[in-house]
Amino acid sequence: MTTIFAPETGATMTDQPGAADASGGHGATTPPAVPPRRRWPLVVGLTGLAVAMAVVAVMALVRVPYVIISPGDATALDDRVLSVSGTRTYDHRGEVLFLTVRITNRDPNLWRWLFAQLDDDVRVDKREQVLGCATYDESGRFNDELMQQSQDVAKEVALERLGYEVPERSARVLIVGSECDGPSHGQLLLGDEILAVDGTAVASAEEVRPLVVAHAPGERVQLTIRRDGDERDVEVRLGRNGDDAFLGISTQTFVDWDFPVDISIDTLRVSGPSAGLAFALAIVDDLTPGELTGGVPVAVTGSIAADGSVGVVGGVEQKTVTARRNGARLMIVPAGEAAAARRNAGEMKVVAVDTFDDALRALAKAGGTPVPAAPAVPQDS
Repeated sequence: MTTIFAPETGATMTDQPGAADASGGHGATTPPAVPPRRRWPLVVGLTGLAVAMAVVAVMALVRVPYVIISPGDATALDDRVLSVSGTRTYDHRGEVLFLTVRITNRDPNLWRWLFAQLDDDVRVDKREQVLGCATYDESGRFNDELMQQSQDVAKEVALERLGYEVPERSARVLIVGSECDGPSHGQLLLGDEILAVDGTAVASAEEVRPLVVAHAPGERVQLTIRRDGDERDVEVRLGRNGDDAFLGISTQTFVDWDFPVDISIDTLRVSGPSAGLAFALAIVDDLTPGELTGGVPVAVTGSIAADGSVGVVGGVEQKTVTARRNGARLMIVPAGEAAAARRNAGEMKVVAVDTFDDALRALAKAGGTPVPAAPAVPQDS
């Protein structure tokens, strides 16, 4: 903000030419004294400038507890990102595009928050709505884990759909949610792997709760966890949920498989589970002849589970903007987010799916090569 000011100017006064003095002659006249310039406009201007500079500094330095979600990139899952070896692959013209959003990795300052509020393509949420009680670092580490798991699940779903046997090798129990101010808040973190409860090893999420509710509320339970590669014991005093003891966490089983072919996916710094459906479709496209996408780029978002179900991912409005800006004519989204996607889609067609097979059928209906149901195991080349 700039304050512009100018000092006052005075008018010059002169006598009438030829005015006579008391003796009847023409005498010199004495000009009136010029009043001193008043300084208050300068003071006001400097004060305004100081206030403006203070506001600018405050807006830049003060941070607010919000997360800004804006459109990101549409990345083709070509051989620079996804590569398959150990079996026959096929070339294709079209590409599956996986979509990202940009999310602030720390609280934004007031300037950034203000400009985000004015952008219709940007979403601003309270930090707790997005991260819960987790810190940015904690959430980042956990989303890296979710990305790896989404890749593995996508490989398992795609290969089994094509007739391969994909044996399960092991399973892990990870903390995927934490109740704010719950009994374990600050002691157990997102992404912690639970190895044992009171010395009893656990291999699935379903095994945790019975070991916890065997205690009375207020008692202590000991969990053996792995965090950042290190094992440690954590003792937590249990809270009360009705008549039962509770930890205040939610858990999920993460499975590791032995894959019959080598599939490498490199998304660089992208994390989170939302590209799982795109990964699975791209793998099928590489391993089948024809054009799964009909020879055109198709934008895809949605998580995927081992049973082939497709889950919501968040940020779909911003991903739709990204898909539209990158020239996609078709976008496949989880059914629960189709309405939000269509609001930002313009002329781009949005198709809602609940399962992986729904997505395959949608691509075939749009002109892609159909994938036969339950094919025999392909022969390695």
